[in-house]
Amino acid sequence: MTRTLLAALTMAALALLQPFGAGADPVLSVPLVTVGVGDTFMIPISITGATDLTSWQFDLAFSPSIVKANDVTEGPFMAAFGLTLFTAGVVNNVTGLISLVADAYVDLPPDPSGSGVLANIEFTALAPGLSQLTFANVFVNDLDSGFEATNGQVTVIRKAVPEPMTLALLGLGLGTALGVRARRRPARCS
Repeated sequence: MTRTLLAALTMAALALLQPFGAGADPVLSVPLVTVGVGDTFMIPISITGATDLTSWQFDLAFSPSIVKANDVTEGPFMAAFGLTLFTAGVVNNVTGLISLVADAYVDLPPDPSGSGVLANIEFTALAPGLSQLTFANVFVNDLDSGFEATNGQVTVIRKAVPEPMTLALLGLGLGTALGVRARRRPARCS
């Protein structure tokens, strides 16, 4: 009985010695964004609450009829700590999947800890609609658990286009202004 009580007290003391909030799972996330048709934009893949991050990997699914993936680049988070080995993965705009995006920290300790951008994905908006940005095959420090992955979304809207009558009135106003200016110029005498 004394051993059990001693073990319980030891565990309670260790729990009290842990920093407040320690042990919280890191979170990988994709934002919710709204863009216009034809816009080229960047989607950051972020992590918060990382502790001793040595590697990560993910796939990201999207709607290829709504957006087109152009490029994947390394974010500044891991590289700020030292040397990394980044792979941009494979972009498939037919199926709407970016697969095997990964990075590994290959420098001396301390390993990256904190929050920041892991990768940036450049997209172009093709048509109005919603494109879910959905994580799959996510690994952090070679594990497929012990973290959260929060999906995102791109909302593509039509850009406002001036009506033809508005353009005609603008042209008429500009023409009138130029005509008035031309009449006000003094005549040159030779």
